[in-house]
Amino acid sequence: MQEFTGWQYLLIDAANTYCLDLDKETFETRIAWTEKYLGTLEDLVDGDWKTKPLFIKAVQAIRKAQAGEPTGHLVGFDAVCSGMQLMAVLSGCVDAARATGLIDPNVRADAYTECTTMMTGILGYHLPNERAKVKQSVMTSLYGSKQEPKNEFGDDTPELDAFYKAMYKMAPGPCALLEDLLNSWQPFAKAHAWKLPDGHDVRVRTTKRHECRVEVDELNHSTFTYAYFTNEGEKKDKKNAANVIHSIDAYVMRSLLRRCDYDDRLAMEASSQIQEELMARVVERHGTNLSPKTKYYFDQYQRSGMVDVVILESITSMDIRWLPRDYLVKLNTILSTMLKHKPFQVVTVHDDFRAHPNNINALREHYRNILAELSEVNLLTDIFSQLYGMPMTFAKAANNLAHHIRRSHYALC
Repeated sequence: MQEFTGWQYLLIDAANTYCLDLDKETFETRIAWTEKYLGTLEDLVDGDWKTKPLFIKAVQAIRKAQAGEPTGHLVGFDAVCSGMQLMAVLSGCVDAARATGLIDPNVRADAYTECTTMMTGILGYHLPNERAKVKQSVMTSLYGSKQEPKNEFGDDTPELDAFYKAMYKMAPGPCALLEDLLNSWQPFAKAHAWKLPDGHDVRVRTTKRHECRVEVDELNHSTFTYAYFTNEGEKKDKKNAANVIHSIDAYVMRSLLRRCDYDDRLAMEASSQIQEELMARVVERHGTNLSPKTKYYFDQYQRSGMVDVVILESITSMDIRWLPRDYLVKLNTILSTMLKHKPFQVVTVHDDFRAHPNNINALREHYRNILAELSEVNLLTDIFSQLYGMPMTFAKAANNLAHHIRRSHYALC
């Protein structure tokens, strides 16, 4: 993974916040742009009203850094088309992974622009404001929306047909996964529930909206409409598509926070004890005789295949003696990566991660590793089995994404 200094991340941040198009360029191009205007950045503040305050703040941080003053400034990096990116990882889709920055390490991918280009090639002409229309349609269609693409491209039009053709060509794995998620709806179930690898419980009740007219005698028989919701099952709905992916998105965020802002004493002690146990072990263990809380987290691993450092909250020396070798090796690999960098705080808003510029290299590495680890397991087999209430198998398109993801530069931009 490409790494930069804290100073270079300040330059990247200034370019990102000055112009929404600059964040589509490579990191080197963004650094070069800020260096070119370094002496006159204040003269450029008449930019887009959405980003102007952030640009001013970025410039102020640069000036403080030049003066040797601490800034407390946070630099933000976003996931590239986060919904499609996650669906690419979960489904093993090479094409969608490439479109979301996980394959070609030296290319700043942009799925929305790629889809727009494909549409133009299919149609043979450009559409007005086409990228904005494509972006809105891509984001919503992968969660099951049919109406939003129709709003953008019309109903039963060549443009709508071209959009879907481009989507299936660019992201065949996510498109197929969408159908599987839509089909996972359990008719008339009052709730859909599943556990994530860190033991987090997801429970989404099925609600139905009702309205009734209420008449108030004391107010001269005035009436108003009262809306209320009841927990009722529906024969068919699209909600699983968005809810499952959003829940995994939230899991990635929690995992990232745990790896960045960790208890260094706990991590060091656990890593040391794991290494001692692995060197001394003669007989393999199978996860028996664990303390109750550690067993709970280990059960999540056995079900999902994902190792999560949330287990550090409960793991004891005796637990380490009874955990299987493969689990201990995976856990210690994560701990070793964490311990390379001191703990630091991260501020998150959905798929926007902000941290001190000196910590961004570590943040990007942890994010990349979490996606790589997700690509190495079959989390959807676990989740579909829970949704259906019986053993299910999800067939991934490919199982070799982890190597590419660990080499990627632009998973976060």
